[in-house]
Amino acid sequence: METKTIDVLKAELARDGEVAIGFNRAKQFLRNPVGFLGLRRTGHPAPQVIVNGFGLWAAVDGFPEGGVPWARILEVHITKVNVSSYIDVSIRTPDTPDRRRTLRMPHMLEVDPETLAKWIVMELMVRGNPI
Repeated sequence: METKTIDVLKAELARDGEVAIGFNRAKQFLRNPVGFLGLRRTGHPAPQVIVNGFGLWAAVDGFPEGGVPWARILEVHITKVNVSSYIDVSIRTPDTPDRRRTLRMPHMLEVDPETLAKWIVMELMVRGNPI
């Protein structure tokens, strides 16, 4: 599997208009150990995070169904818990514009969390409100 660097992510976004990020193989095994035995599911696994010109979407409870526009993303940061790194995204919701809500993105993705967080911040500075 190709290592996804910031340059690779930028190029994919420019070329395809969006970047869909799924779980890495270890996470897929943890979710479906039967696949390890050679009994694989058909089809491509659903993306867990999508970044596009509109904004950001993640497959987690509480994340707005249509995604979050760049202008509503307030902050992106890394949270370390033991040996795992998580990306937390603070957003402003339309129904409560004066309050922030922080959502934790899925982890164990095919992109390193530090790389993904840096790239999202770089895109946010260009497309949304600079942090």
